[in-house]
Amino acid sequence: MRPEHPIVLITGASSGFGEAMARLLASQGCHLALGARRVERVQALADELTKAHGIKAFAGAVDTRHTASVDAFVAEAAAALGGLHVVVANAGLASGTYKLWETPDEDLEAMMRTNVEGVVKTIRAGLPHLRKAGWGHVFFIGSTAGHQPYEGGSVYCASKFGVKAMAQSLRLELNGEQIRVTSVDPGMAVTEFSDVRLKDGDKAKAVYQGVKPLTAFDVAECVRWSLMAPDHVNIDEILVKCVDQASVHKVHRRI
Repeated sequence: MRPEHPIVLITGASSGFGEAMARLLASQGCHLALGARRVERVQALADELTKAHGIKAFAGAVDTRHTASVDAFVAEAAAALGGLHVVVANAGLASGTYKLWETPDEDLEAMMRTNVEGVVKTIRAGLPHLRKAGWGHVFFIGSTAGHQPYEGGSVYCASKFGVKAMAQSLRLELNGEQIRVTSVDPGMAVTEFSDVRLKDGDKAKAVYQGVKPLTAFDVAECVRWSLMAPDHVNIDEILVKCVDQASVHKVHRRI
């Protein structure tokens, strides 16, 4: 059975979806293991949430591209908190809007190593702790880009189609164990995503011009709701978009 206070590990917890998940789940009494490359941010967040909600929180540096970094972070987090129940493989990024043949190796490798390899490494390291606990939940953070490709996003879309495939495969592979698997796949959402992708603040703002997009807390609520479902219920996939976005290519703008 789901414990009263699940211990939740979140990668990419320094901002965006990860930070919002940490804040929302802490308010629900979950204990947290927060990881990111910007360790000072997750440490400050862990300290804040511990004081505000009386939970236990561990913060550590993790670069999900590197196996040793992931393994060390997960092991330290489990030891500090007394185990793990939930793994949220949240760390991910898009880099550039290149056509397939224009994509530089640096951007190609950043997306595939973080969005695909990093997810494998995070879940691979976390699963033994979930199995030991006897109850668990794995969250993949996908994207509408994993359902519908678009121009200028070939590699990013490929990585998110990969996330969807991994989530569906893991769901089959864990059948018979008391470990749930959920993929949360958001559309347009205001985070640092576009700033990182476009490397230009004005261009990033233009992405959402005239639109009321999802917030990070909208996506965090999908995680909270799935986690709190009755034990016999598995929410396999949530595809969530703002009302203004009907599809990747159809967005209503009030301009």
